[in-house]
Amino acid sequence: METKKIRLVRDIILAGEHAEEGSVHEVSRGLAHNLIGEGSAVLHLEEGEEAEAGPTSVNRMESPGNRDPKPRQLKPAPPKVKKEE
Repeated sequence: METKKIRLVRDIILAGEHAEEGSVHEVSRGLAHNLIGEGSAVLHLEEGEEAEAGPTSVNRMESPGNRDPKPRQLKPAPPKVKKEE
């Protein structure tokens, strides 16, 4: 099973747990496609890492399966800073 690193762009429930916007997770490829497609996440690339070359269109969606690895958090969300008025 292949996994992808994603960065959440909004707070969601991931694997039954609250996951904050900005946190980085490693999830199965099917789950990554679903989260990116619905606008909850973006692909996370480390500095110097390039996106893999692939097709520019999708003709079938992968669905997460029971045998896929469980999501795991790689980096927590950055601390939220209150703006002073």
